[in-house]
Amino acid sequence: MRGVHVTVTTADITGEPIENVAVVGEELDRWLRDVEGFEGFVVLAREGRAFGLAFWESKEVAERHEVARAELRERLLRIANVRVEDVVDYDVVYTRLGPNLGASA
Repeated sequence: MRGVHVTVTTADITGEPIENVAVVGEELDRWLRDVEGFEGFVVLAREGRAFGLAFWESKEVAERHEVARAELRERLLRIANVRVEDVVDYDVVYTRLGPNLGASA
């Protein structure tokens, strides 16, 4: 995964069912999947907190689409009645995933 970049969005989902968070994740993925350089999306959730991980071909590609991504993220999360707590970028330095993790949960 050389050069792969991930943006991690942390959201306060207090009072929202985790099923609603999955719907938001599906919508974000649907909007992003045709964006050049987008590589995938993962949502992790527990009561009160969710993390969205958007994977990009490179940091440069992620930065090029930052304004549109931020607008989309804010719009969808506002509709879902959740609050973004933090958005942080990371470089992926190591990964190994089993064959069952390639499919949607």
